[in-house]
Amino acid sequence: MDRNIKNIVFDVGMVLIDFCWDEVCREYGFSEEIISVFDKKMIHSEYWDHMDEGTMTEKEAIAKFKEVMPEYTKEIDMFWERPEKLVKEYEFAAPLINELHDNGYNVFLLSNYPLHMYEIHWHTFDFFSITDGYIVSSIEKLCKPDPAIYKLLCERYHLAPEECLFIDDRQINVDAAKGVGMTGLLFKGEESVRKYIFEN
Repeated sequence: MDRNIKNIVFDVGMVLIDFCWDEVCREYGFSEEIISVFDKKMIHSEYWDHMDEGTMTEKEAIAKFKEVMPEYTKEIDMFWERPEKLVKEYEFAAPLINELHDNGYNVFLLSNYPLHMYEIHWHTFDFFSITDGYIVSSIEKLCKPDPAIYKLLCERYHLAPEECLFIDDRQINVDAAKGVGMTGLLFKGEESVRKYIFEN
């Protein structure tokens, strides 16, 4: 890795935590058909994007989901009843961040995340309290891959983009980070990060 890198910037969902909503749906006894519909019409919907952007509340989004999927009103209510169950911290997350600190790196978070879920989830993550700073899309009303959100991170924490490695599971977000001068790495598991940082 480039010796100029001083800051490691992580995405959160599917990088440091598992967004295991589909497993939870199976626990609730939902059919694969319902899970498939939820995937298309809820998880990857414009309304979820609006929650990430902070332009729609969870309550407003749920109302829209029920409009789009009126036949699944009961299941939608069940889905949102226990939002704390929808994510699971990866076991490697906190130890990896501690190891990065031990090796002299600062560690930041840059995540697209709905506000209500952020308020419920993040304080429960072991890695959250040991990071050096964070940007959450719904708080800032900015979402990746908008270059402005990467620039905001740098401005707020006085970081030079060329000294940052940004790690995300979506190529479009990695490319946007590169566009503002950061080094970008597509996340393909813990080992991909370790190999890139510690072995290159």
